[in-house]
Amino acid sequence: MSSRKYGLSLDRRQLLKVSVGGTAALWLGLGEQALAANGGVKVSWYGGQDTHERMQKALKLFTEKNPDIPTTVEFAPFNEFWDRLPVQYAGGGAPDMHRHSMTYLYSYIKRGLLADLAPYIGSTIDISKLYPGVVDIGTMNGKTNAIGNNQIAFALFYNREKLDKAGVTGKLDNLTWDGFREISIALGKAGGNRHYGTNDSGGVLAFLELFVTQRGKSLYAENALGFEQQDLVDWFAFWQSMRDEQGAPPPAITSESTGFQNAPMVRDMAAMQTGWCQQLVFFQALMKQELGIHACPSPAEGPDNGHLIRALDFWAVPARSKNVDKAAKLIDFLLNDEEAIEILGLTLGGPASDKASDILSKSVDKTSGMVLDYLKGLRAHASKKTPGWIAGHGELESLLKRLNESIGFAQTTPKDAADEFFSQAVSILR
Repeated sequence: MSSRKYGLSLDRRQLLKVSVGGTAALWLGLGEQALAANGGVKVSWYGGQDTHERMQKALKLFTEKNPDIPTTVEFAPFNEFWDRLPVQYAGGGAPDMHRHSMTYLYSYIKRGLLADLAPYIGSTIDISKLYPGVVDIGTMNGKTNAIGNNQIAFALFYNREKLDKAGVTGKLDNLTWDGFREISIALGKAGGNRHYGTNDSGGVLAFLELFVTQRGKSLYAENALGFEQQDLVDWFAFWQSMRDEQGAPPPAITSESTGFQNAPMVRDMAAMQTGWCQQLVFFQALMKQELGIHACPSPAEGPDNGHLIRALDFWAVPARSKNVDKAAKLIDFLLNDEEAIEILGLTLGGPASDKASDILSKSVDKTSGMVLDYLKGLRAHASKKTPGWIAGHGELESLLKRLNESIGFAQTTPKDAADEFFSQAVSILR
């Protein structure tokens, strides 16, 4: 990427390791007490190494352009970040601005923990060039508690060499669910023992959402599930049939697949992998073989392919922050400054505006360009709706993963697992 000119290698001597959940924190500028006295902003986010390096370069640029607003930063992998953030909110030590996942967004909004950014829109924060839904999805009851920093969609990644060798590359065109299963099984068997067509996505709630959307339903309806029990039975049964015939790995292997570096496709145990479209960049960086990206399977018939292009991550500010005005200025910078957009690339996800898309299309590498083209192609026929995930989504995601795993270990059946999911969902979404 052209953002190499910004020197993205991290100077390890600048790192100050702090023993908070095993997280490394890099302090830019002044110490925390001096920072507070000088009106600085504490910024926090989750992600991988690329995200950490790029965010720090963007913030360095921000402080160069705004020397009166010093910053400190904290960062961590996703799970560690979300283990720590509730503790910080409870203890009054939450960062002035942080990255927020839609997985937990509505739980924080419901509890009144996030500041209303609406008073800053149009004055400090320019949203005029953002895609539809990027702001709307974080707005409830007239308050804008979060502003999306990306637009992304679910996708299917594939190892070009393996698909070509198995003679199935052309079968990705107009991919149906039956075709996806057929290709996955063929790829698994072509690779020999302990090789599979794709990763097991039966426990991925975002993929289930695509599946039920294709059936004319939704993941949620008010404070309840928006699909039928039989839909979930069919979903669980599909993934069990994949595991039965080498289309997807058994749960013992899936449980070892946490993190991009441990994904079956990266470990040369699968030819395909599902995930959020921008993750193609992360997977490609870990592999020598060239990867491709394709839309996920769709029903053989139907007007909507079910793909949703949505903001998944947001910038949010705690209601108790004393630096909302400065945090708002930083949000605007990260969304609209051309140099910041180029530095960040796709590390936070797909671009949140046409402006960002245009900037990145002229500067990104081949892999990132494929992601931009994928999103551009989806916009022609993907649903125009951007449904939000309600409070309790994170718990349901963990539940779905556990039940799919239990089916794989032959501890329960698709029907019984669906019964348990719907039963527990009643109390989780209450």
